[in-house]
Amino acid sequence: KVSATLPAFDIAVKPQVIGSAELYWSVPTLNEDGSALTNLAGYKIRYGSSYGALNQLVDVPNPGTISAVIEGLAAGTWYFTVASYTNTGVESAPTGAVSKTIQ
Repeated sequence: KVSATLPAFDIAVKPQVIGSAELYWSVPTLNEDGSALTNLAGYKIRYGSSYGALNQLVDVPNPGTISAVIEGLAAGTWYFTVASYTNTGVESAPTGAVSKTIQ
């Protein structure tokens, strides 16, 4: 039987990192064809842990809103896009993706 004596040491357990991302955008005023946008109903924020898998969705059903906070994000890089939609359900093309790294 072999044994060893070690000096005292501490063990610390790091809590899981949970973060948030705050997104801002401008209210659109024109449709993609250049005509006035008169029936804006809200925004859809899509996000995920890779640009190719934006599989989370937050609906912002208020056309006057220009920001949102996405909470509960685990450590890693997250990608986000925003699209607007009308009261008839027509959705715009999404913005280009932006990212945030939670450490």
